[in-house]
Amino acid sequence: MSEAGALLAERINGIGGRIKTVPASILPQVQKEWFRRLDRLEKTDMYNKMLKDYFDFSLEADIKSLVIVALPSPPCYIEIEWNSRTVEADIPPVYVHRDQQLSEIKKIVRDVFEQYHLNSWPVVLPKKLLAAMSGFGRYGRNNLLYIEGMGSCHRLTVFGSDMICPEGFELASDLEMDRCSKCGICIKQCKTGAICENEVQIDADKCLTFYNETKGAMPEWIQDDWHNSLVGCTRCQGKCPANKGMWNRKKVGKLSDDETQAIMKASAFDALDAALQDKLSELSLDRYFDVLARNISLLFQRV
Repeated sequence: MSEAGALLAERINGIGGRIKTVPASILPQVQKEWFRRLDRLEKTDMYNKMLKDYFDFSLEADIKSLVIVALPSPPCYIEIEWNSRTVEADIPPVYVHRDQQLSEIKKIVRDVFEQYHLNSWPVVLPKKLLAAMSGFGRYGRNNLLYIEGMGSCHRLTVFGSDMICPEGFELASDLEMDRCSKCGICIKQCKTGAICENEVQIDADKCLTFYNETKGAMPEWIQDDWHNSLVGCTRCQGKCPANKGMWNRKKVGKLSDDETQAIMKASAFDALDAALQDKLSELSLDRYFDVLARNISLLFQRV
């Protein structure tokens, strides 16, 4: 490992993270595997809206390596008051404090790379697949990436750099966790039937997260008591044995009755008062404002 790579790893490890640097030359193999997996999917709403043209496998000519970073991102919950009732609304890993963690990574990279006259570039790649093929983690049956010592409770980031990485890198041959073939807990936990026993990939058009994050009315086949999170869904992760000892919910905030009422009535994020905008932005929930009122209402239907 180069001096720059060693210092970068030391700084990332110092904030509880993990890091792995791989040669950019492996990208064609990652791309081939990505499209192989994509071809197996039905051309569903998830495919058309989120997957078809999202990733860009072309890199800047100066990019020599891809740096994969994982920072701890625990499951969270926010206490919500509304009409004299209170719920603890779950928020899965990676949703909260997104901008803060990305800024922290960027600052560390900038500080280290400036010392060694190196550069970095943003990339838009299938992070989980790249990480799994690099041996940085393994897929669970629920299509989430699990990293040793972190489980699925992490935020994954990838960027390109002109840092030289030795060639001859061997890709991982097994991308899925062995334990999944003998478990099945997430299959039982998933109320919508999105996780299949005989398929590595989930049925994305049945995944509650897809609908939970999409504006509009919920499909009639989704039952009210299936909803569990303010955004996303936690059912396949919370009981997962690979998360044992790491699934520790953290309270990150509270919405008063007045604040909840304001969210329910507001036609746009900008219509909220500045203090409430700041509170939601601090938690990275401003990104999901269009679905917050609907999702809050669905959670309270369970109370």
